[in-house]
Amino acid sequence: MSETIAGAATQIKNTMPLASLDEARTKQGIVLYLLSLAGWNAFDLSEVTPEYTVGTRRVDYALRIDGASKVFIEVKKPSEDLQNHQQQLLDYCFKEGVRLAALTNGRTWWLYLPLREGSWEQRRFLTIDLEAQDPEVVQERFLRFLSREEVKTANAVHAAEEIINSQAKLETIRRTLVRAWNDIVETPDGLLVDLIAEATERMSGFKPDTDIVARFLEEHLPSLQISAPTVAPRPPAPMQPSTASERPTKDMPKPGLTRRRPTTFVFDHNTYDVGAWIDVLVGVCEILHTRHNKNFGKVLNLRGRTRPYFSRSGDELRSPRLLQFAGLYVESNLSAKQIASLCTDLVKVFEYGTDVLTINTL
Repeated sequence: MSETIAGAATQIKNTMPLASLDEARTKQGIVLYLLSLAGWNAFDLSEVTPEYTVGTRRVDYALRIDGASKVFIEVKKPSEDLQNHQQQLLDYCFKEGVRLAALTNGRTWWLYLPLREGSWEQRRFLTIDLEAQDPEVVQERFLRFLSREEVKTANAVHAAEEIINSQAKLETIRRTLVRAWNDIVETPDGLLVDLIAEATERMSGFKPDTDIVARFLEEHLPSLQISAPTVAPRPPAPMQPSTASERPTKDMPKPGLTRRRPTTFVFDHNTYDVGAWIDVLVGVCEILHTRHNKNFGKVLNLRGRTRPYFSRSGDELRSPRLLQFAGLYVESNLSAKQIASLCTDLVKVFEYGTDVLTINTL
């Protein structure tokens, strides 16, 4: 077991098959683990109270000090979209007068000041992301807002109010917009590719293939990217993010996978010939299905930003491709980088190390 939250975040990210966890395992393996490292006695039911009754319903956890509820936590499984559960959690807080709340699916933690005025989004003051943020940032934020000591002294609530009332949030957003844009054009998801393809079809009468659009974006990537400012804006107080995704972007990006063609992939020391990126994805799926026929359905938990990657009917996918050996559909409207990333997630779902798969390209 790791002794720090930073160590735990690294361990969870690298070794835990998040996509395959259900809600119960998320609670025990992630939520209670992190809370215990933040100073809460997870074995004291009067302090970390599960299934706490609020009216006729129950909130997953109430963090209590001296008999008073200080924080409500609602937990969903990692594949769950948190957007649909905000109102439920905040309603609990209104009824009990709880000033701090967290909504989490294990990998992402949305923190709220539920008693403030405004929309749900305006009351959400911070996101902690175990996968996207550096472990040290995860630790700093978790301890600042969810540690027992900071909650007991009300420092957590005061710090949260400072974030909302100050320019920290706005300045962080402005500074991150450049990097967010660069990330989108460097690794375009299906939505961006679809928008460009639809606009091209509307103007020319012909709809380009996904690969053509992806190649176009990568060929023009240097002109599409925005250079980071030479003079950084004034650091916001009190939070200064330092996630890996927020490091300055270089002027000339490294060549991506889109310009490369896969020739073979190696899975568990066996080599397979392929001619296209979709062949890599289908091939990995077929191997995993052969080895894990009974529980291959776990892949249905894998999701992109807005849609699942696998479906039983295909209606949820933009460009469904039938995996006849499994009776499932997989999204085929993916860039090379997305396919490589999805293949990595697939092997993690079935608890292989990431070194089990190697993709060779030209």
